[in-house]
Amino acid sequence: MTPVAVTDTLLHTLVAGSHAEGVTAMDVTATVACDGRILLIAEPGADFIDDTWQPPTGPVLPGETLDDALAKTLATVGLDLDQIAGYLGHHDRDDTHGTDEIVRVFCFACTVTQPDSICRSGRIRHWWADLEDLPDLPAPPEFYWASTAAPTMPVSHPERDEPPLAEPLRTSARGLRATEAGTELLIAHASWLHRSDFRDRFVHLATSLTDDTDIASIDWPAAITALDTGDLACSSGEDRMLRLVASLIDGIPINLGDALIGLDSRNLNRVGQAVHHLNDHRQPAPHA
Repeated sequence: MTPVAVTDTLLHTLVAGSHAEGVTAMDVTATVACDGRILLIAEPGADFIDDTWQPPTGPVLPGETLDDALAKTLATVGLDLDQIAGYLGHHDRDDTHGTDEIVRVFCFACTVTQPDSICRSGRIRHWWADLEDLPDLPAPPEFYWASTAAPTMPVSHPERDEPPLAEPLRTSARGLRATEAGTELLIAHASWLHRSDFRDRFVHLATSLTDDTDIASIDWPAAITALDTGDLACSSGEDRMLRLVASLIDGIPINLGDALIGLDSRNLNRVGQAVHHLNDHRQPAPHA
């Protein structure tokens, strides 16, 4: 399906048409696509188990326009709406509050001004999901596939470019297999090395005494203590990755089950590469 251009007339028609059908309860869903992935937010299940994942979704309050509801919905997860890039369609669902009322959910492709800003909130569990890894979602899959066809603004992707600290960290790790594995995992994940609050507090720069090259080290006990005390806000994925790296490099204990559960396929692959590096011992060539 192709996203439909959004106009004031379209927004009015969607609401008026729903009212004409007797549907008065409405939600909006904002599908935010980035590099072939879409943003999903964790919705806690009963007793905080069986969480579900869905794009940012919120109610349309009485007297509120659909575009206002989209801006409000994105603001609740720390994102600023840039533009509504296209209308993707709608689906109806039963009211979750136990009434017989039908709720109409309008789906829109949206761009936001700073997609990475959601990572700065430790209270929001989120996932930039690869389309082929999408779990069961409340709307038909074509809604989310179509969101990537909508026009989008260029956004930064820190993982594409190695951070400036990459080589100084590699230089410090050279020859220490576990430290090399953890360092490459940290560089590949990229997020922490692009955060000034992490670099300024926990990364220490120096110059090698042997060849004057730049080297860098990280105060891992201090960084993990900041995580434990809530003094270093981050997403759940960032939390897990930092703990995994600290365990590899500095031996800080970690519950491996807690650390791995919830990681997306991309980060699980990165962890697998780190483990492979740990076990990539070159065997001596056999004697002739």
